[in-house]
Amino acid sequence: MKKKIAILGSTGSIGKTSLSIFDKNLGYFSIFLLSSKSNYKIICNQIQKYKPNYFVIIDKSIYERVRKKFKRNKTQIKNNFKDIN
Repeated sequence: MKKKIAILGSTGSIGKTSLSIFDKNLGYFSIFLLSSKSNYKIICNQIQKYKPNYFVIIDKSIYERVRKKFKRNKTQIKNNFKDIN
């Protein structure tokens, strides 16, 4: 059974390093949740690559852009953690 992983600050140095470690062992892990303050380009790349269940974006303008771009995607784009079941 795969372990569900949540990474806060996935576009930062520690978040990107953590994801590179999980890249080598994706058979054991499932990326459940990623979060970031901003950085539109990296957020979009991470959604496409890891297909997390949720992606929480703190910056409202970036959130709106990403939500619009991925409106037909399985990943749920959220602006705060309260809306996650």
